[in-house]
Amino acid sequence: MKRWNRFTTMLTAIAVMLCMTACGKQANDTAPAETTEPAVTEPSQKEEEVEALPDYIQHNEVEIKYPAIIEVNEEIFAKEVYKIGYANWNDENSISIIVRDSIIDACNYYGVEYMIFDNKQDANQAMSNCDTAIQADVDYYLNFNQDESINAAIAAKLEAAGIPMISIQTKAREGIDPEYHIDNRSFGTICGELLVEEFQNRWPEEEPKLFVAGHPESGVNFIERAEGCKDAVKAVMPEVIITEISTDGDPEVTRQRTADYLTANPEGKIMMWCHIDQNTMGMLAAVKAAGREQDVIITSCGANPVVFEELQKEDTPILGTVAQFSERFGWDLLPMVLEELNDGIKPPMVTMPPMDIITKDNLYTYYPDTK
Repeated sequence: MKRWNRFTTMLTAIAVMLCMTACGKQANDTAPAETTEPAVTEPSQKEEEVEALPDYIQHNEVEIKYPAIIEVNEEIFAKEVYKIGYANWNDENSISIIVRDSIIDACNYYGVEYMIFDNKQDANQAMSNCDTAIQADVDYYLNFNQDESINAAIAAKLEAAGIPMISIQTKAREGIDPEYHIDNRSFGTICGELLVEEFQNRWPEEEPKLFVAGHPESGVNFIERAEGCKDAVKAVMPEVIITEISTDGDPEVTRQRTADYLTANPEGKIMMWCHIDQNTMGMLAAVKAAGREQDVIITSCGANPVVFEELQKEDTPILGTVAQFSERFGWDLLPMVLEELNDGIKPPMVTMPPMDIITKDNLYTYYPDTK
C-alpha cells in the first residue's frame, strides 16, 4: 500500500507540471494579440554601415596657415576615392616646395589620394614620372614643368591613357590642355612700376640705371617677367641704361655678378630687379658688401619667407616682392580636378591666380605670422 501511494504521488506531480506548461504556452500564444504593431527586425551591422555611407567623401580638418591668401571651396566634395599624380618642378626650389605642400594639404582636405613626383627640372625625369603615374593608374595628373615641348609630350601620353591633366605655370598643348599659371609679364611689370615710382621720388635728378638679374635659360616665363620689368621702366624713363645678367639660378652667381656690376658702376643710383627671392638675397649681399645700400633699390619675385625679415627693416634696399601666392595653388587646382572627375566639367583653358606686390606696408595683412 505504501508503494502504491508513492506511485500515485509521482503521477499527480507530473500532471501538475504538464498543466502548468500548457497554461504558459497558451499565455505566450495569445500575447501578440494584445498589440497591433508589427515585429521589427533589427538591421545587421553590415546593413547599418551601407546605409551610413555618404555619397561623397567628407572633408577633413587641415590647418590653413594664411587665411588671407587661401580660398577653400567647401561646396566641392569627392564623390569617389580618387588618386592624382602631382609632378613638382623641383623639390629643391622653395616656391616649388610651397606649391607641392599646398597640393598635399588640399588633397588631404578633400580626401583624395596622391602620388608626388619631382621633375627635378629635367626633361627625362619629367617623362619618367609621367610613365610611372600612368602605370599606377592615377585618375588625374598635375604637371609643374617649365619645358613646353616636354609638357606637350606628357599631355599626349596621358591623353592616350585616358588621364586628364592640368599644366602648371607653363603650357602644354595650346588650346587643348588646361593651364594654371600667373600672368608672367604682369609679374615683372608690377616690379618695374614700383622701381620707377620710388626712383623718381628719391632721386628725381639722377640718371636712371636698371640692373636686371634674370634667368632666361629657364624658358619663356622668366623671359616675359624680365621683359615686363624693363618695359615698365622704359615706358616712364625711355633714357634708362639697362644692364642684364643671368643668375644661372644660383644665389652665389647672382652675388658675384652683382658685385662685378657695382664695381663697374661705382657712382650713381641704381634700380635692381631679380627673378626670384633666393637669388635676390645674393644680390643684396653684394650691395651691402659694397656699402651701396643708400644707392640701390630692389624689387623681386616670389614672396618667399626668406626675404620677409629683410623687408621689415626700415633701411633695406628691398622695396617689395611680387606674390603669386603659391600657398593657394593646390586649393585652386583640387576643386577643378574634382569637378572634372565627378561630373566631367573641364577646367577653363587658362586659370590665373591673383598677385600683388608685398611691401612692408601690407606684409602683415597677407602674412600675419611674420610679426
